[in-house]
Amino acid sequence: MYLGWYDDNPKKSVQIKIEEAIEAYEDRFGTHPNVVLVNEHEATNVEGVEIQVRPFIRRFNYWVGWREPVQVAA
Repeated sequence: MYLGWYDDNPKKSVQIKIEEAIEAYEDRFGTHPNVVLVNEHEATNVEGVEIQVRPFIRRFNYWVGWREPVQVAA
């Protein structure tokens, strides 16, 4: 499940925008997300989540969600 978050405020850093999106996700779903999908112009590092760049994500949009870890066959 993903939460779409839009923030085009030029006074905030991308990290702050993503942290606010994570807080909104936690408030809505009661759990911490592990992935945030972003536009290539907003690639950054945020502790506690994996930031993934996707070409279909529009600028200033952040898709916050949970992805099951990939199981590697032994």
